[in-house]
Amino acid sequence: MSIKIKVLLTKPFNEIELKKGDFMNCIVFGSGRQGIACGEFLFKKNVDVTFVDINSYNLDYLSKLGFKTIKDTIDSPEKVKKLSEGFDLIISALPAKLGKIAQVGAIKSQKNIVDVSYSEDDPLELDSEAKKKNVTIVPDAGVAPGLSNLLAGRIYKSFDRCEKIKILVGGMPEKNLPPLGYTVTWSPEDLISEYERVVKIRKNGKLKTVEPLTGKEDVKFKGFDKIEGFYTDGLRTLLKTLKNVKNLEEKTLRYKGHVEKIKLLKDLGYFKEELNGMKPRQTTIEILKSIKYPDVKDVLLLRVVGEGKIKNKKKILTYEIVDRGDDKHSAMERTTGFSLGIFSYILLTNRFPSGVIPPEIIGFDQNNFKKIVSYLKEMNIKVKFKDENIGK
Repeated sequence: MSIKIKVLLTKPFNEIELKKGDFMNCIVFGSGRQGIACGEFLFKKNVDVTFVDINSYNLDYLSKLGFKTIKDTIDSPEKVKKLSEGFDLIISALPAKLGKIAQVGAIKSQKNIVDVSYSEDDPLELDSEAKKKNVTIVPDAGVAPGLSNLLAGRIYKSFDRCEKIKILVGGMPEKNLPPLGYTVTWSPEDLISEYERVVKIRKNGKLKTVEPLTGKEDVKFKGFDKIEGFYTDGLRTLLKTLKNVKNLEEKTLRYKGHVEKIKLLKDLGYFKEELNGMKPRQTTIEILKSIKYPDVKDVLLLRVVGEGKIKNKKKILTYEIVDRGDDKHSAMERTTGFSLGIFSYILLTNRFPSGVIPPEIIGFDQNNFKKIVSYLKEMNIKVKFKDENIGK
C-alpha cells in the first residue's frame, strides 16, 4: 500500500496564525498527562479545547485550569461522531486499544483527526476510506513514533539519495537507579508489549524481522554514561513511506544492564498472562507502576541519523533532542503531549490533502518542518542539527 504525497511536495502551505478573537475549537479524547500537555499548547495558541473522559478527577482538574469538559466514554465510532459535532478537529489521546475506534469515528464524522494512540493496526489501511470522506488523519503523533518520524522525513528529503536512517530513542530517569534503571512514564501494559513485539527493520533493501531486545549496542550521549540501544518495533509507517531507504531501523535506549534484567523477567514468565492460576503479567504491571523516583526527574533522548549523498558527496545528517522533565511535566509528557498539540495546530492552520498523513510526510515539507521546530523551541524543546562530510 502507498499513499499519495504529491500535493504535499508541490504546493506550499498557507498557514494562518490564530489571533485573539479568532475561533477554532477541538475536542480531545482522553485526559491523561499527554492530553493535558497537548491542551496547554493549544490554549497558548488561542484554540478552544474540550476534553472528554470518564475520569472525574482528571476532568475536575482540567475544569480548574479553564478547559471545557465532557464526562463520557469513547466506546464506538458512533459515539465519536456524536461527541465531535461542532468541532473543527478531533485529537485522540486514548489508550492503545481504543485508537482505531477514534480514527474510524473521525471518518464517519467527516472530521480531521490527530492521533497519538498506538494501535497494532497499520494506520495506512484507512487511507482510501479517509480520502473518500475528504478526511485527514495524522497518526502516531507523539514523540516516537511522531517527532522521530518527522525528523526522519526531513533527513530523507534532504538527501539526493538516502541510504540509511537509524532512530535511537528512550525515556529514563536522569540517574541510573536500581532496580531497573528505569521508571514507567507511560502505559506499563504498552511497555511490556513493546518488549515482546516482533521487530520489523529493513536491511540491504530487504524487509526483515528480528527479535525484540536484540541488536544491543553501546550509545553515547553527552552527559550520560553507559547507555545501550536495542531493537524494538517502532518504524511502522516509515517502512512504507521511506521505501527507497535501503537500511532502516529503530532502537530503544536504556541504561546499560536494563536489557538483561528485562530478559530475565521475561524468561521467568513474569510477562505471561496466566500461570498456574496466577496472573504474573498483571502483577508485573503493578510492580512497574510502583517503581517511582519522586526526587529524580526524567530525560528523553532522541537521535535520528541519516547517511546518503548530496551533490555526489557522502554525508551524515543528525537531528538530536535531549529534553528534561520540569516541575510541571515529565520529559515524556512534554515531548509527547506538546508534539501532539503542535501536530494538531499545524493541521488546524494548514490545508492538508485528505487521507492518512504520517508525521514523516509532514517533515517532507521544509516550511512545515521549520514551523514545528520553532513551536518546539517555544516549549523549550530544542532540536539540534549536525551536517558531516564522510568522504566521496
